[in-house]
Amino acid sequence: MASIDDGHHAALLVYAGQALKMGQARLGERLGVSRRTVNRWTAHGITFSPGQASRLAALVHPANRALAARIAATQGETLESLGLEKPAPPAPPPAPPPEPPRYAVDVVVCAAAEALDVSPRAVRPALLAAFQRAREAGLTIEHVEKALTPPTKATTRATK
Repeated sequence: MASIDDGHHAALLVYAGQALKMGQARLGERLGVSRRTVNRWTAHGITFSPGQASRLAALVHPANRALAARIAATQGETLESLGLEKPAPPAPPPAPPPEPPRYAVDVVVCAAAEALDVSPRAVRPALLAAFQRAREAGLTIEHVEKALTPPTKATTRATK
């Protein structure tokens, strides 16, 4: 009794013959089987062996790429894994983020100056030294921010 897969594979065989504009005799010859075998497969179903699927996909690929991919998929293969197509090149690495505009850094400098109630000119060298040291120590801005954030009352009570 033919399974659903058998019928599916038989339909793919019929589509392959149509895509290649070949009758059963010529298709059988190209697959290394007789016309009668192709006739039996289309009438009663077939489950492709890996070799049959590979040969059929290779025959169909120049005429119908999508059909060749469906045939390859019956064996868990792809056109690339069957050697019919080259794998797509890997995606290029993402571009590095753009350099932040100088005014964005000035916002940080001004925030520090305001917190200290000094001019931005006075705080700029201190911030530069602090950021250089943080980078040398392998710290991120998040690490510094977390370490400098005063503990909350709940945290203070929990540690006593």
